[in-house]
Amino acid sequence: MALSDLLAGLKAEAAAEDARLDVETRAEATRIAAAAHDEARVLQKQTLRVVGDELRREAETRRARARLAAAAALRQAREEAFQAFLAEVRQRLEAVRESPSYPRVLRALLRESLTALPAAAVLRVDPRDERMAADLLAELGAKLEIAGTLETAGGVELARGEDRAVRNTVEERFANAEPALRLLFGRTQPVEES
Repeated sequence: MALSDLLAGLKAEAAAEDARLDVETRAEATRIAAAAHDEARVLQKQTLRVVGDELRREAETRRARARLAAAAALRQAREEAFQAFLAEVRQRLEAVRESPSYPRVLRALLRESLTALPAAAVLRVDPRDERMAADLLAELGAKLEIAGTLETAGGVELARGEDRAVRNTVEERFANAEPALRLLFGRTQPVEES
């Protein structure tokens, strides 16, 4: 066996080894690339799922904020409507003295007040009601000093010295009725479905 045959055999063996290593390297590279692609797909799916979850949470947060803003706007609109209602009632109460039924109203307020404070000594009325108050006291047989010092749209105030007074005016009654009016007004409003 000559040296050239030995060299040719070694070259052939080296070429075969080189070809085998090349095939193995390519196969390993293909496997690594496939594994990388698979891992990239898994990471992409996880990322999309995380982003989707975040988007859903953000959307829910926005919906919740929108619901809160809508509820606040509804409360504000209802409060404005209630305040407009109260303003209309106040305006009508200011004109109660002009009503043909005002003498009956004043009589009823005076009777209630006398029942609540029978030992009253002074009847305070609006100066515009002094004459009518004198007539009503005479009609009821009550002997009280009349003072035209009360500023009111209508009604009376009875006093027993400095220790006790009963204020029975349309403004006072309206102020006392406001919580009940708020409840009644609220019941007339449509219920918001959520």
